[in-house]
Amino acid sequence: MNQLQIDSCPNIYRSSTLVWWLGMLTLCIVPFMSSWRVGTLSSFYLEAGTLFFTLCLFGLTMLTRTTRCSLPATSIGLLLLAALLMLQARVMHLPYASQSDLTALVFAVLAMLAWAVRDWVVRIGQTPAVTILALALVLGVLLQSMVCVMQFTGVTSWIPGVLRGPGNHYIYGQLAQRNHLGHYLMWGVLALCFLWQQRRLPNWLIWPLLIWFTGVMGLIGSRTIIVYVLVIGLSLFFWRWRAGAAANRLLLMLATAIGLVLLFQLILSPLFEMLLHINFQSGTARLEQGGFSQSGRQMEWHKAWLIFKSAPWFGYGWGSYAYQGFAIADVYPNGFRQYENTVLFTHCHNLVLQLLAETGIIGFLIASICFIWAIRPHFYKGFNPASIVLVSMILVSLCHSMLEYPLWYSYFLAVFVLFIALTPLPQKQQAEVGQPASTWVNQFWAVMTLLCMILILWQMLAYQRFLKVRADRNLPQAEQINHIRDLRKHMYFMRYYIDMAVIEKLNVTESFLPLWGKQAALLSGRYRPYSNTFIRGLYLEQEHQSVAAKLWFSQVSHYYPGLVPNFISRIKQQPQAVAVIPQLQQDCLKYQQQSAQKMKCL
Repeated sequence: MNQLQIDSCPNIYRSSTLVWWLGMLTLCIVPFMSSWRVGTLSSFYLEAGTLFFTLCLFGLTMLTRTTRCSLPATSIGLLLLAALLMLQARVMHLPYASQSDLTALVFAVLAMLAWAVRDWVVRIGQTPAVTILALALVLGVLLQSMVCVMQFTGVTSWIPGVLRGPGNHYIYGQLAQRNHLGHYLMWGVLALCFLWQQRRLPNWLIWPLLIWFTGVMGLIGSRTIIVYVLVIGLSLFFWRWRAGAAANRLLLMLATAIGLVLLFQLILSPLFEMLLHINFQSGTARLEQGGFSQSGRQMEWHKAWLIFKSAPWFGYGWGSYAYQGFAIADVYPNGFRQYENTVLFTHCHNLVLQLLAETGIIGFLIASICFIWAIRPHFYKGFNPASIVLVSMILVSLCHSMLEYPLWYSYFLAVFVLFIALTPLPQKQQAEVGQPASTWVNQFWAVMTLLCMILILWQMLAYQRFLKVRADRNLPQAEQINHIRDLRKHMYFMRYYIDMAVIEKLNVTESFLPLWGKQAALLSGRYRPYSNTFIRGLYLEQEHQSVAAKLWFSQVSHYYPGLVPNFISRIKQQPQAVAVIPQLQQDCLKYQQQSAQKMKCL
């Protein structure tokens, strides 16, 4: 990089940007490279770490800021959603208000992130701020791509912390999911295009990196890559119309990147098979196989629409889709779920339908109107390369969210909020730049941030204690349960996951159904009815709620028809099972006849 390039954007190299650099490096790299997944909530440390890094950035921003900055639209929208979820949980008496409160807390912390972003745009400008973000993403994607190649070649065992690939040249990086991996790598490709346009990296480095990144994307086999690449390609026509000829250089680079992504999706699989005799499916090959209806997405989308129509204004509450989708049985053509019938869909795999089903029209309008309001400055007339690239990154996340739920992970959502909040400064706020910030206000927010960081650290330590107690096989069961239930009192935001650990300790093959498992079974089954919560029906029978128990087992057998023989064999010793086993056997025989599967129903 020559001196002219450095002088053209000096803000990104000053020591005053150290806080912003640290924030971008931690938020854009650390959670995506971490393999620390343990416990009933496997992403706990990754998501808690994201919130902790966000609070660090916000607190240091407050301590170092000298001018005032009004609350941005992104922050206002997130705070409105947080308030809605907390109110909704209490009005609707949801099984776990703590889950809604946890999401509200995440939204509140990310509102603080958006506020800090706005302050940095005021301090150093949008382009330097986005340049640092892009450099962090490129570094993160470079590290991630190295993991991908190690997984593809099967040489991961000698590096601690690197996830092993599942075999057969299947790669999913440190994210443990190939669609998430493709999502993250595409961010890096777009960031590289921006750095090329800004001349922040030399050509001799840019082009090898671009070929490397897009080539690794060709190994992933993710079909969603094709979707958002095509959408970004179409958006280039809009930007050419909006920004004029000044955008030609950047748009040509983006088109080149898209072309390389598609090229490697098409040629790598046959090329590797012909030259190296390595067989793997590319995204385009998997796209040709179809599979939309086979994956169950079509049916889950249909169920989400029916759920929305039955409660159109406020939905059924945050996180309610899992149970509501489970409870609908009359939508299956033969009465039984024919697709992936041993797993629970906690999400319908579509952002819009999920919001409509869980928050209704009110929640969807708050989210969509605030989103449009927040990103509006990205579309100001004129050529703004930072906004063009940021909107392209937003499109990647939105397209992926129409098929899955990456934004339900706080580490994806945090970076998504960065893209939204890094808008150019409106003229109204430019007039406020010279107004000094209150030292007292800065110190107040710094103290509040420190308290929140201490809370997160305390929750992480408590989660570690919970994992230790849960895994201690030498501890007597009664003592173990007492420890877990005591932790439940002090870990408000983790109550659902602790209840799931309690259910794991239940042995339904024994004749006695312990009372200590009752609360966990009754509540968790009404929130996320995984297959192990079938025991909820036995507790209902024990409470002499025979009608509710029969309805529950009917829902279980229609949602998990392939597991019914297992349920029957496990509960035979239960006194409460006398009333429900005939019903399960009858459902099992019906499903066996329809599916032509051999099942031990009697």
